Amino acid sequence: MNVELPLWFLQSLPKRWRSFLPGHGQMSFGPMKLNDVCVLTPAWFGAFATLFLVLLTIEASESCSAGVAAGMIMAVIPAHMMRSSAGEYDNEAVAVTCFCATFWLWCRSIRTPRSWPWGVLAGLAYFSAAATWGGYIFVNNLIGLHAAVLVALGRYNSGLYLAYTLWYVVGTSGAMLVPVIGWAPLRAMEQMPSLLVFIVFQLLQVCDFVRHRVKSFASPWKFCVFRAAVFATAVLSGAAVCFTLYRLGHFAPLGARIRGLFLKHKKTGNPLVDSVAEHSATSSQAYAQYLGDARFVAAVGLLFCWHQQTPAKIFPVIYAAVAYHFSAKMSRLMIICGPIVSMLAGYPIGIVLDWCLHQFLNLCCAPRPQPEVKTEPRSGGMGSIYRFLWRYLEPLTLPGEVSDLLKTAEKLHQRFPRPCRAIRCTVAILILVAGYQNMRDPVNSFIATCEEIAPHMGHPSIVFKSRQGLITDYLDGYKWLKANTPADARVMAWWDYGYQITGIGNRTSIADGNTWNHEHIATLGRTLTNPEKKAHNIMKHLADYVLVWAGGQGDDMGKSPHLARIANSVFPDVCGEDDPTCRKFGFYAGGRPTEMMAASFLYKAVRHNIDDGVRLDSKLFQEVHTTKHGLMRIFKVLGVSEESKKWVADPANRKCDAEGSWYCVGQYPPALHKLIAKRKNFAQLEDFNRKDGEKSAYTRMVPSQLLWHVATRVKDTMYTLIICERSIGVLIYCVFSASCTLQLYWPNDSS
Repeated sequence: MNVELPLWFLQSLPKRWRSFLPGHGQMSFGPMKLNDVCVLTPAWFGAFATLFLVLLTIEASESCSAGVAAGMIMAVIPAHMMRSSAGEYDNEAVAVTCFCATFWLWCRSIRTPRSWPWGVLAGLAYFSAAATWGGYIFVNNLIGLHAAVLVALGRYNSGLYLAYTLWYVVGTSGAMLVPVIGWAPLRAMEQMPSLLVFIVFQLLQVCDFVRHRVKSFASPWKFCVFRAAVFATAVLSGAAVCFTLYRLGHFAPLGARIRGLFLKHKKTGNPLVDSVAEHSATSSQAYAQYLGDARFVAAVGLLFCWHQQTPAKIFPVIYAAVAYHFSAKMSRLMIICGPIVSMLAGYPIGIVLDWCLHQFLNLCCAPRPQPEVKTEPRSGGMGSIYRFLWRYLEPLTLPGEVSDLLKTAEKLHQRFPRPCRAIRCTVAILILVAGYQNMRDPVNSFIATCEEIAPHMGHPSIVFKSRQGLITDYLDGYKWLKANTPADARVMAWWDYGYQITGIGNRTSIADGNTWNHEHIATLGRTLTNPEKKAHNIMKHLADYVLVWAGGQGDDMGKSPHLARIANSVFPDVCGEDDPTCRKFGFYAGGRPTEMMAASFLYKAVRHNIDDGVRLDSKLFQEVHTTKHGLMRIFKVLGVSEESKKWVADPANRKCDAEGSWYCVGQYPPALHKLIAKRKNFAQLEDFNRKDGEKSAYTRMVPSQLLWHVATRVKDTMYTLIICERSIGVLIYCVFSASCTLQLYWPNDSS
């Protein structure tokens, strides 16, 4: 079905605008292939993420112009395009949309005490975020932190209680239905803060309920003492319950990825997590590339977050602080900086523009003054404490001279309204002209940078340009695999290439990016890093071909130490318990391989017939294809065990959805049972259901390094405090000396 927009509508648009419309104004609708749906899903959800961010910005800033400006920045900022470009199909492509929707619905639910029903929708959006990506913990803790800060600022009310309770109950109940999550919201340490806030809210509401029933608690101070007693009792009881549950093994330490947010990324305790480049710390160049100059405007936007009336006004500040900390520790989390930077960058643009337009409207028709609606302040809480302190702090923060100046200006405006409005219009014109002249070039530069980066975001990672032209080695290699191997061929390669082998080469891969079974990936790592003969003894039972990346550009040689570490975490005899980081498997200074590296299948396959004396045994492996530039090499496994191949192909031997497991654990041919018996279950600290797992040497290495890391932080803090204390002492001494000198030499009658 073809649909063409009306001609009069197209003619009314500027000339360049038509090129941005789908089909240049002529759209067609029809059946789509599943592959096309997957390709376009990131772009679709990226558009919805921008829409939800516009709504979130309007809700928090109370400015429609700020929302529009934030949406325009969000649409082009590289931090958002990195997962919203067509073809970038990944969990985050959908997750960011769910995150923005959850944040908007949460802020909407606390706008007024009567807005709490929106908390149900916020919980449903949170459930969708949890079902999409493991980064839902960021949403979990951010909303819990925001609710806690509102209580600390004295903004607690029945509406906030109902909104948070509904969000937590609906969202957590839904999240627990996701097999990957299960009971984690009630057991994982990283999700305890939001649970603690939920419990505190229930206690606050119980205290309010008692206050309305018992007249003696009408006094704010009596109620404050009563609530302190309730919380003291709850803390003691909760401590006893938590200690009992801890002794019973109910709680678990922080997960590997969460620990990586507080430690150096190579020290999470999970070598598989540490092997992923996106889990490394973020460089300053990455911030410049993915956020551009918008990050500087966003920093200015933090100054515009304090005059609004909505409780959501503090949310962007908290979001910015948490997002910066997390993204600095893990480059993959740069994606969560895109929405908040776009949001805050829209603040100064939209709010200043609104103020300028407001002055022009006031010059024509000023709105009638609205009477102030005074509400009785809540007593007996943090608000009472702040009001009590404000009596003494207000003269210090707002001197009498400044207060008198503001009152005089207000009187002048009331007495001479039209001249004051004309002056404000003049100021508004000057601001708009100066803003246009100073922002035009930076804005054009930012847009040009984004347009320059955008094609690289949309390009497939297996095709790239170099000085030699367009390099298609990886794509050509997978196409060769599809055209020149049997349809039932099994291809062994490192798990990074599993999706590409399946999606482009249309062949069975041994492991891919969705392989949650750590032991299986470790078995694959052992096979590839084993000596040639031992590797063949395993491969002939699992694969028909072996594929390696070569050429020195992110090839398997660069990743090989990670393969050995992962293998050693399950097979301690690979590198030994005394070498958890597998220093034996690497290169000496100058590029000469270690003895273990030189003997490995992986090294010989990558350097086959390239280095002198390096080649695979022709009786075990046959080189069948090497791409034009040598970036991919494919070898045929000779002497494949037909018995094992038939055993694996038999549906009766497939083991999936095993009891106590939510993923397909699978099983190996009987010929490999002796090898599999050597494996030790990798007891990740976040694996609740495993009681038989013994921590690997790599995992045991983390607590001591964590202790050293904490001790170093404490030592640095103590040094800082000592320096500050001494500096303050010197300052006091200097002030005291100066005052004594003035008293000695200054005339007595001077003030």
